[in-house]
Amino acid sequence: MSYGDKNIFSIPTVYKGIEMRSKLETKVALFLDALKIKWEYEPKTFLLSNGIPYKPDFYLSEAKQWIEVKGVVGKNNHGISELFVKDTQQELILISSEAVWFYELFGEPGEVWGQDGLQVGKCSSCGNYFFTGPYGIFSCRNCGTHEGDHDIFALLQNLSWDDEINFSCIKSIKSWLKRYKVKV
Repeated sequence: MSYGDKNIFSIPTVYKGIEMRSKLETKVALFLDALKIKWEYEPKTFLLSNGIPYKPDFYLSEAKQWIEVKGVVGKNNHGISELFVKDTQQELILISSEAVWFYELFGEPGEVWGQDGLQVGKCSSCGNYFFTGPYGIFSCRNCGTHEGDHDIFALLQNLSWDDEINFSCIKSIKSWLKRYKVKV
């Protein structure tokens, strides 16, 4: 695959007996496992309203969220992410080797809000970790409990925060998990 003047190659890798399309996907799966978030790998293909088939990489069944992993995010990825959320009425997290975005329905009916960054919270009611955008609805995606923003304990933001994770670097993931006392 070529992107601009860079050649991008993904290396298929097996994680927990599942062949994933890239090492980056396996690192995201490791992160989800460390947070004890249940996931399925590529369980469904959607036919978007523009006629394009789309298969997100991970489904978080308890939170009813999807994750798409891209080594490099191209021009069309944001538009497809927004269309997916609008068509399915479900949240999508877009993770690349350099950035993270959170897409949700917000504002006017059918309006999709793509936010630069992602927050991680641990719900004091159900005890599960959950993802939310840096702005918007801070309720637990698993049980719906809303405690304001004080249940949010970490922010994954693009190249500007101390607690950022570089998902392409396993050392960065482990360091983040250790900082927040998540046992692997």
